[in-house]
Amino acid sequence: MGLYNFQKRFVPDILAGRKRHTIRAERAHPDVPGNTLHLYTGLRQKGAKLLMRVCCTKVENIRISLNGVITVDDIALSNDECEQLARRDGFLGRRSFMAFWKGRLPFEGHIIHWKFEGKQ
Repeated sequence: MGLYNFQKRFVPDILAGRKRHTIRAERAHPDVPGNTLHLYTGLRQKGAKLLMRVCCTKVENIRISLNGVITVDDIALSNDECEQLARRDGFLGRRSFMAFWKGRLPFEGHIIHWKFEGKQ
């Protein structure tokens, strides 16, 4: 059972089904396909809001290197694939995606995917 908190800027894309995954650091008890994911904004704050509960469909390993190379399940992404990943993750493109990760690289973690079935 994964609890995931999202910044307010990602909420419209999550609720509309445009953002169907999240990139997170490795956890002691990682989610696996079939688990229920609880998506929140403002978690652990007054006024926290449950966005939806969704089913985890896939978990992939992701690595983002200091020089911006992104690998998913040990396969390096092309420039176009990096751009698509950034957009699907709720960013305007690769540039804003990499700006978000500045100071946090290198990064190793997971892409946790879910099935969107509309607001629940």
